[in-house]
Amino acid sequence: MKHASLLLVTPIVTLLLASTRAQDVEFIRALEGAQAERPPTIESGARIAPESEPGTPLVIHGRVLAEDGRTPLRDAIVFAYHTDREGLYARPGAPPHSWRLRGWVKAGADGRFEFHTIRPGSYPSGSQAAHVHFTVFTDEARYHGGALEFDDDPLIDARDRARPNASGEFGTIRRVRREGNVQHVDFNIRVQSRHRF
Repeated sequence: MKHASLLLVTPIVTLLLASTRAQDVEFIRALEGAQAERPPTIESGARIAPESEPGTPLVIHGRVLAEDGRTPLRDAIVFAYHTDREGLYARPGAPPHSWRLRGWVKAGADGRFEFHTIRPGSYPSGSQAAHVHFTVFTDEARYHGGALEFDDDPLIDARDRARPNASGEFGTIRRVRREGNVQHVDFNIRVQSRHRF
């Protein structure tokens, strides 16, 4: 009976792995397509959402650091994208991974960067807390930079907060502070060789 179970499980695992690899290939293809549209000149501060985009204004104050967590990655390019306030990445009918709200910055000598945008919305299904995705490009490689989440999001629960990467200097769940009608968040990215792709 063990052999019959193994024969049933093996094709399912193979199918899941193939599906994951296909999604990864599709994501990388979309990411590379987006980079082809990267502006020729990039500063340490930029916009993701245009000023005309509906939503609560948000400023992301960031730093990108090497694997040691101390050395600034001067001139690293940080690519970020997120949903609109309705939780949508693209307009209806757009292909997968069409990130309408996206932007690029180049880290300064101290690794600092800043994005001006709007507070993203959670997915329409209500299954995922609002977040901002980051990818870091250096002269040598590209790295997953993690996803910024907001500590005041009602979809973040105790289990989320207990995740190993949820808190600390490089945590994904960050405190939101308000200055007038503008929200501000600090987000540090440490590139790690295991996140290279």
